[in-house]
Amino acid sequence: MEIEELNIQIMLLLLIIALNPMITVYAHNYQPLIKEAVEYDYKGPRCDELYIVVIATPEAQMLALKKGEIDVLGWPGVQPLQVAEVMADPKLHVITSEVTEYYPLVFNVRKYPFNITDFRRAIAYCIDRKKIVEILLLGYGRVATSCIPKAHGIWHNPNVTQYEYNPAKAAEILDRLGFIDTDKDGIRNDPKTGRNLPDMYIMIPSYDPIRIRMAQLISGWAAEVGLPIKAAPTEHGTMIDKVVGEHDFDMCCWTYGWYPPWDPISLLYHSSQDVPWGWNDPGIRNSTWDALIDEILSTPSMDELKKYIWKFQEWHMQLIPDFPLFERLMIDAYRTDKTEGWLPMLGAGILNFWSYMNVHEKGKLFGGKIKYPVQRETKTLNPCKVTSGWDYEVIDKVYYTLMKRDLSNNYIPWMARSWDVKVFPENKTQIITFYLYENITWHDGKPLTGEDVKFTIEYYRDYQIPPYLPYVSSVYKVEVPSKYTVKIYLNNTSVIALYNIGTMLYILPKHLWYNVTNPMEYEPKVPIGSGPFKFVEWVKGEYVKLVYNDKYFRLPKERIIVPFELSNLRITPSKAYVGDIVSVTVTIKNKGYIERSQEIQFKVAGKVEDKKTITLAPGQSIDITFTTTKDKAGEYTIEVDGLSGKVTFEERPAVLPAYQTIAGTIIAIAIVAAVVYYVARKRSK
Repeated sequence: MEIEELNIQIMLLLLIIALNPMITVYAHNYQPLIKEAVEYDYKGPRCDELYIVVIATPEAQMLALKKGEIDVLGWPGVQPLQVAEVMADPKLHVITSEVTEYYPLVFNVRKYPFNITDFRRAIAYCIDRKKIVEILLLGYGRVATSCIPKAHGIWHNPNVTQYEYNPAKAAEILDRLGFIDTDKDGIRNDPKTGRNLPDMYIMIPSYDPIRIRMAQLISGWAAEVGLPIKAAPTEHGTMIDKVVGEHDFDMCCWTYGWYPPWDPISLLYHSSQDVPWGWNDPGIRNSTWDALIDEILSTPSMDELKKYIWKFQEWHMQLIPDFPLFERLMIDAYRTDKTEGWLPMLGAGILNFWSYMNVHEKGKLFGGKIKYPVQRETKTLNPCKVTSGWDYEVIDKVYYTLMKRDLSNNYIPWMARSWDVKVFPENKTQIITFYLYENITWHDGKPLTGEDVKFTIEYYRDYQIPPYLPYVSSVYKVEVPSKYTVKIYLNNTSVIALYNIGTMLYILPKHLWYNVTNPMEYEPKVPIGSGPFKFVEWVKGEYVKLVYNDKYFRLPKERIIVPFELSNLRITPSKAYVGDIVSVTVTIKNKGYIERSQEIQFKVAGKVEDKKTITLAPGQSIDITFTTTKDKAGEYTIEVDGLSGKVTFEERPAVLPAYQTIAGTIIAIAIVAAVVYYVARKRSK
């Protein structure tokens, strides 16, 4: 009987795993996993146009996807309640993937009573995170146990302090702090004033129903221990202004935890970032913690780096400037009848750089208009002013970095073909040298060189641009020993400096930015970068249109436009009389990789006289002929798409009237006869 029960349990477990994508993804000891293995290369883009369409709600995005108005769902993807419906649609395909982000409850520790660490801990004990995952995510996620999500693999510390749901513990802490409901009205009193605590608000994006409902649940749990916490859905742009610019909030819920793991650590929690429009949303200022972050940013050893990041996670859960709530499984969907080439990336799902490089119209090698939605449009086209992930939607495709991360988050060469690092422990310095590709151009056609890289690093450092300052503050000198070589001198030995400088800095064109002296006010009308897409149009509130960069240095060979080769120009005849017809023949060959068409122009004396559109398969060669005639004598230049030659037209000889021709002939015959008669008579003598 026990064996039968065990078999039944095993069968039920297997059935649950088969039916629940969340368990399928997380069933490998929480190791990073993407459900689909795909082949891809680093070349692109393969689409012609990319439209970033503003669709404000998940419901509206889903409707647009089903109607074919967009090709893929935008963040946050398929809602848990929609999974079964989407999977039943034969024109839609679903991909699930791990994410390297988490949803925290962020406290404004600049503000009383959130500046009291134990007060923040009490709120944490009020929250039933398991219920959030169960009720709101329907299992498509898990409780976040650290500020470094589990998808980060070795960087995640599984042994940090936890705050399990415990209202009694929360009440005990609040009582000890003096927040006691002295008037027995169900709301705790402020020990400073003796009055009821004022309402405290959780600011959440108004576009996200999951976070709105989450804040409502937290409000209910908090009320059980006498804390008047309310949900405050807020328009996203207003939320950014309040939280990032003005620091005017009680609590909020963002999405934290991007890759690499040391990046959010250095930005979100260092005192230097606690400035208007800096990244330190909680406003945490702790000199001991700053010193640990500085160690993370300066250690020369990967082993030491891991040790420090694990220690940071312990301190984070003790200081609790934000409380990790849940990690959400990324559930993506795209149309299979219109597009192909979507690629899932660890930590990002299918809305990532590699998808935008590879996606194209279905059934073709490349081409097509790809439309994907965003819930909020970008606020700026200036890389110096980015404040949220929405701003990067355009910036990341127009501008470029020296290195990239592949689908598995491995660092690979990009604008830099290679690099080397020399560390000098004796004086705690290092030199990073990047060797650039020599065929990169800006969108306006000017070459990208080491001078642009040098300018960018010094520009971000000297103007103290908040998003990039942590990566360049230790740079004390930059040299360009040759046109495509850049040497960067740093006064630290950080093992991560290479990756920060290589992947986090968008390179700026020096010839356009050198006279921009107020970068935080500047707003380019047409951003000029070196990335795979060129900016075309921004219709505010509707869409941004980008087109593929036809001069991009990593285009697929099939996309590279190889002009037809013209040779063997023949002009027949090379001399002719006025009014005669002259034939001009050339040999044309397609040396490209695909069948394509090209217009061939025929010019005489600099003027187009004829043109033909020729279509050739790869390697095909044909002769084509043009004709011309002239009514005036002279030498004329013949040109066929760059091949040139000369043709001369002459006047015809003058022609006499018929009677003059007959008389002349008779006279000539008479003269000849007379000469013959005269010679004959002389001989007879």
